[in-house]
Amino acid sequence: MTGPILRKADRDEVVEMTNLLHLAHAELADRGLNFSGVDQTVATTRRRSFQGSTWVLEQDGQLIGMATLSMPPSSVLRNLSEVANVRRAAWLNQLAVHPDHRGDGHARTLFEKIRDEAIRRRAAFLGIDTARPAEDLVEIYLYWGFAEREVIQWPGKAYDSLVMTLALRPLPAAAPSWPARASPARSIRRGRTTCSPIPTRRSR
Repeated sequence: MTGPILRKADRDEVVEMTNLLHLAHAELADRGLNFSGVDQTVATTRRRSFQGSTWVLEQDGQLIGMATLSMPPSSVLRNLSEVANVRRAAWLNQLAVHPDHRGDGHARTLFEKIRDEAIRRRAAFLGIDTARPAEDLVEIYLYWGFAEREVIQWPGKAYDSLVMTLALRPLPAAAPSWPARASPARSIRRGRTTCSPIPTRRSR
């Protein structure tokens, strides 16, 4: 068995990428969290993967992990999130590791590749959104240095999503760190649902 190879995704392997996403998200589906990766179509994988830049981990001819960098974030996300509208935002999407290959640092490898590429492109920060009830995932992202910013609701999802960001460099002086006006995003403090400025809770 050889070690995994990290490389850019090829368009002709989109079916295998879709199968990987389904396998990686099956456990979340069992917990009632209908992530897009649970059952997204091949066409959706193709669009999400190649409108951005996607890397895969391959081991012995099998895809065992993948992640996508979107810069700017998708227009759908920008309609939901104040944070995603900040200038030079980058977003980490479709982070997935095959269930049989977890615990070996593959998710961290993919995250670091996306982070380094976002830095190379001079992104102001790297964002991610995940199901708020998925506390295990939230804790991983906090450990990686992300901080909680706002709560949004994706159409058709059975859960609130937590938007988190990782600062990559200071924002330009001409732009505020975060929008100054009140955000329609719900406050994450004490679990209240209010119209408030985006919180600046630090990662634990």
